[in-house]
Amino acid sequence: MKKFKFKLDKLLDYKSKLLDNEILALATLNAELATVNGRIDEMTASAHACREELQTAQLGGGVTPATCRMYFRYESFLKTEIAKGKRLAAQIERRIEKQVELIKDLRLETKSIELLRESRLSAYRKEELKESERQVEEFVNTARLMRVGLT
Repeated sequence: MKKFKFKLDKLLDYKSKLLDNEILALATLNAELATVNGRIDEMTASAHACREELQTAQLGGGVTPATCRMYFRYESFLKTEIAKGKRLAAQIERRIEKQVELIKDLRLETKSIELLRESRLSAYRKEELKESERQVEEFVNTARLMRVGLT
């Protein structure tokens, strides 16, 4: 009997490689999101420290209007950067959601092809078993006929 050949092996390999690449892309997006969130946390902490520093300076007295303006501008700058960071994080999260959906679809496709391959392999093995049983039966019958013919 000829060797088992699954005609969709190349497609399965392609889909598997594509799935691996998409998983790597998802990992990259997650790392990018973590970086952006870390930067947002740093800027939030800086804004909080700026407010506390201004309050401490005001309590100590001798704060000039220029110094106050500098603190306010810096805090305003941090707030706009935090807002930009949050928008960027939201965009990355949307891209992650799309990537997760893509990965789910690819996993479903590869799983379907793998199940098809397994079922075809199982059918092939059953057919191979039947073929070997037929050969054994033919051998036994031939041996029996030869024995009967010789006696």
